[in-house]
Amino acid sequence: MNPSRFLAIILLVALAGCGYHPLGSQPRMTEAAPSIAIPLFANRSTEVGLESIFANALIQAFSQTRAVQVTTRPQEAEMVLQGKVAYLENSSVAYNSIQNSSVRRVTIKVDLNLKKRDSGKILWKDTVVLQEDYEVDPNYQIGETLKSQGLRRAAVTLAQRVLDKVLLVL
Repeated sequence: MNPSRFLAIILLVALAGCGYHPLGSQPRMTEAAPSIAIPLFANRSTEVGLESIFANALIQAFSQTRAVQVTTRPQEAEMVLQGKVAYLENSSVAYNSIQNSSVRRVTIKVDLNLKKRDSGKILWKDTVVLQEDYEVDPNYQIGETLKSQGLRRAAVTLAQRVLDKVLLVL
């Protein structure tokens, strides 16, 4: 048998036998997974629809882990994750001529807090600034679609960061 293949088999057996599992993949054994509600974000920017884009990305990320149970009703949850899009700014970062940009960057500031629903105690609080680049297209509809895709990529990035941080608090 090939020595590297043998080592790989030994490593797999050792990892399986030691109880190794990724963070957040299983609920705590001693108690049920806590419930969390993620309502629509507040939106202080002029970009319409950000409140649902960011909340939905977080709901999707938290729904994929068994460490928490996501509920749509804050009154039934043990914890509530609230967010506020504080601002959104677009700027040009690459140009195809002096007057025409080819790549724009969206910068988004999001304020977040996780609190216990019954006591109102803040368990975790953070401000995240995200940047995502997107291509510019002279066709308005295509340009807006590319911008929307950039915003959705930023929301997914935020959701993964928040999930990682919140799982450490639980």
